[in-house]
Amino acid sequence: MRLISTVMLGLLLATAVAAQGQLSNGYEAVRSDPVPTLAMPFIRSGAGDPIIFSGITTTAKQFTLAKPADATSYRFVNPCNVDVRIRKVASLSESVTLTTGTRFLARSSETLGTSQPTFVSIIATAAPTGECAPELQYGRGG
Repeated sequence: MRLISTVMLGLLLATAVAAQGQLSNGYEAVRSDPVPTLAMPFIRSGAGDPIIFSGITTTAKQFTLAKPADATSYRFVNPCNVDVRIRKVASLSESVTLTTGTRFLARSSETLGTSQPTFVSIIATAAPTGECAPELQYGRGG
């Protein structure tokens, strides 16, 4: 019973100190409750149509991209039944490998910040059992 009373007293004191905003030694108390973060919704750029990378296999394939001027992020959708890797490359002769680039899990999507890629290379990490055509959509927020 004494242990419970000590714990309760500690919680009450901590609550009182946080409510006052200042500790007895003059230092400001730090808030213990998290501050909520606001996320901007993803807004499509350009014509609104996705860039579809068809025919992805375990052999790297290169594509040319045109990023809209207002794009600050991109949404990558991987509908394939295998993971894929994508990497910005300097030319169509460079390619992604199984240990480079960004990995996107099978049947997932993610929104990331973007740079100004002209070329990308994509590879499947295993042989897909059906059509593998990931999509990229440029936009803002996300």
